[in-house]
Amino acid sequence: RYGSDHDNMDDDEEGSMSSAIPSEVDPLEFVYTNIPDTTHILKLDANCKHCKAKKFVSETDGFCCHNGQIELKQPEPIPELMRLWSSMDADSRHFRENIRFFNG
Repeated sequence: RYGSDHDNMDDDEEGSMSSAIPSEVDPLEFVYTNIPDTTHILKLDANCKHCKAKKFVSETDGFCCHNGQIELKQPEPIPELMRLWSSMDADSRHFRENIRFFNG
């Protein structure tokens, strides 16, 4: 015996193990097998009253900013990056088309 999987095979498949293994494996079929039918999403709670951070139900008050004692500075946008992102000139189009390269 080869194990419990062999016990479940039909009688006409016993002895020909090669027919059970596909000759060519489709990589997409391999990637997309066993995808869950449902997702689990954490429930949101009211935003922090000090820093307005989004919170999940299980997070305690003040976890994000220590009840307003920590204040994160909002960075000013870099003008050249804003121009590359919003303009329609050749440099900007090249930047947006190759954004993954530049991020790397």
